[in-house]
Amino acid sequence: MTDAQLIADHLAGQPSALQALITRHKGPLMGYLRARVGEETAQELHQDLWAKVSKSLERYVDTGRFRAFLFTSARRLVIDHHRRGEARPTLVSLEVERAGRSSPASDLAHRQLLEAVELALAELDPATAEVVRMRLGENLSFKEIAARQDARVNTVLSRMHRGIRRLRVALSEHAAPMEAG
Repeated sequence: MTDAQLIADHLAGQPSALQALITRHKGPLMGYLRARVGEETAQELHQDLWAKVSKSLERYVDTGRFRAFLFTSARRLVIDHHRRGEARPTLVSLEVERAGRSSPASDLAHRQLLEAVELALAELDPATAEVVRMRLGENLSFKEIAARQDARVNTVLSRMHRGIRRLRVALSEHAAPMEAG
């Protein structure tokens, strides 16, 4: 039985058809996932993958490339997993308690750094500055920011990219005089 026939059977309400698809593709998919995220996470992602695939089969157009569709979906899940796992940088780390500073010089450097960040943010258009503050200061996801700004996620991503690029320039300019001193 082909993948297309199993998909049609699944959509017709035959539960064993989805199980047959899972069994048929489990070995290669698990090998792919294990190599990228380890055994335990691979099991979780494999389950997530099939949950998403079973929901999207109604919209799936058979081109004879179901396996490619599966691996593309698996790759996206792996990317999302790694993105979620990365620690998000926050501006909160810039606001260290005074007691934690070792000297008046470090206190001055800290204040200057905060001023440089605020100046860089002030030079951005308000929507971009807001995205940077929400992402780094409030640790919001891009979807959450898009909802708050009533904007598309791609627009928010562009604003974040623009804002971070400007912050890098401002902070590298700020670091250069400190290194010379």
